[in-house]
Amino acid sequence: MSLNQSEIFEWLDRANLGECPPLWVIQYLLDSKYYASMRATISKFEKQWNISVVNYQVQKSSEALFTAVRGASRREDIAMRSKARLLRMDKLKMASLVGENPGFDFLQQCCHDDPALQIVIKKVLAKFPQWGIPCVEGVLVDREK
Repeated sequence: MSLNQSEIFEWLDRANLGECPPLWVIQYLLDSKYYASMRATISKFEKQWNISVVNYQVQKSSEALFTAVRGASRREDIAMRSKARLLRMDKLKMASLVGENPGFDFLQQCCHDDPALQIVIKKVLAKFPQWGIPCVEGVLVDREK
């Protein structure tokens, strides 16, 4: 996806006012000549937006969701897993769009914690064989170990 000049400035203005753009918009701006402006805005709202930039890639700071409160009720647990799935899907979609490997540990955790994501992960791995992470009988294989 791409943005025209007007959309770019609209998103930058909205972000400067504290509105979190979609992850793909943030990544688009980080990959453009507007990197410095977007990075400054992210620094200001990083905690509020619950995002971080690692190796020039934007991602939800979702680790807290994956290590949720142990004593949560069944309803809270379902809600937490649902939110975690959405955040993981966002990260997997971003990886698929930009070709950036989200890491073996992340992929393995997704497969282990959420079997519904296994299909998505298999498709992403098939799209990027250069990552060197084969899926054999539903199990990810780390060639580096």
